[in-house]
Amino acid sequence: MFYGMLVPALSAIFIIIVGNKLLAGQVDRGSMAYLLTAPVRRLTVTLTQTLYFIGALVVTFGSMTVTSLLVNHYAEAGFAKKILVELNFGALAIAFAFAGIMFLASGVFNLSKLSLGTGGGLNFSFHLVSRDCFFCQLRGQWVG
Repeated sequence: MFYGMLVPALSAIFIIIVGNKLLAGQVDRGSMAYLLTAPVRRLTVTLTQTLYFIGALVVTFGSMTVTSLLVNHYAEAGFAKKILVELNFGALAIAFAFAGIMFLASGVFNLSKLSLGTGGGLNFSFHLVSRDCFFCQLRGQWVG
């Protein structure tokens, strides 16, 4: 249940908040205009924001992988280490997909509310229609 619901949901919250603030949030606050008055290309700013987003996700899921392996070892839970690493890698791949959607919405729309509505709405709707969604588990039914 942790990898089926909580990891994608918690990472989606992080992705929606950070992804919205990367480009569209800076345009709303006016800091993007200030940043672009310097001799810095837009591509450089966008690549820097992209590398930060990727790095933040890798550090988050890397620390989650190390923590789950340590807890598995010291609690003697008996899970296979390979399975835990593969689960965390799969969750990272899903987080990259959600981050790509949110970053695209943040780059396309110059208003934070439009970016949040589009990127966050798509990410939230993908969680709702997924097989292991929270609402399906509450009803006791499985979709698919």
